[in-house]
Amino acid sequence: MRLMQTPMLFLPGTLCDERLWLPAWRNMTHINRRYVPLQWANSLSDMLQLTSDRVLPDEKVHLVGFSMGGYIAAKWASENSQKVASLTLIGYSLSGLSQEEVARRSDMLKYLKSNTFKPDNAFLSRLVHPLRLADSAVAEPVLEMAKDLGKSTLIAHTQATTPRENLLKSIASLGTRITFIAADEDKVAPIDTLVTEHQLIKPATLHIMRKAGHMMPLEYPQRIAQLLMQSTG
Repeated sequence: MRLMQTPMLFLPGTLCDERLWLPAWRNMTHINRRYVPLQWANSLSDMLQLTSDRVLPDEKVHLVGFSMGGYIAAKWASENSQKVASLTLIGYSLSGLSQEEVARRSDMLKYLKSNTFKPDNAFLSRLVHPLRLADSAVAEPVLEMAKDLGKSTLIAHTQATTPRENLLKSIASLGTRITFIAADEDKVAPIDTLVTEHQLIKPATLHIMRKAGHMMPLEYPQRIAQLLMQSTG
């Protein structure tokens, strides 16, 4: 099978690294794959620069962003529309953060600055569907990434991407293929919000994962791989 020529850039979420994408990549062997190591970044400008560093002059790329990586992918796309072949957003809301979420993050940062960070069952249950909590292929990578990247990365990622502006208008005018992938039981990016956003952006495609939580790339890697090949083909 011929290698896909247009590069596909993968951007991870908060406290995530390559391990988020590995299961899907195993089902996508014939792509021109590039990874944006957002775990190295300490600021929003770092994240955007790391993305730019992986795009050659005069080429277009397929952007695939998960959660926080969806925000970076969408923001970078809005500033570099001529370099975007397609944009796929997984578990990410273009509307920005609600006041409640900004307040939650502020409280979390205050707590983290004087306490240790220990990923526990409550941390896991917010991200993973209840039916997959006992699945080691899902739960273990989530906990391992959180433990390995740790408190400093969580603080940096949170501060760098809070608040988040509403990017709906920018993405609606992007003029390229846009795909949303949403989970029906996502506690981070609620399905109702993503359905509404999809209706406001024409044309765009929405795929809904059933019996899924926020960590879709780990919960359903084969399906994610299939949808990504469809959205970039």
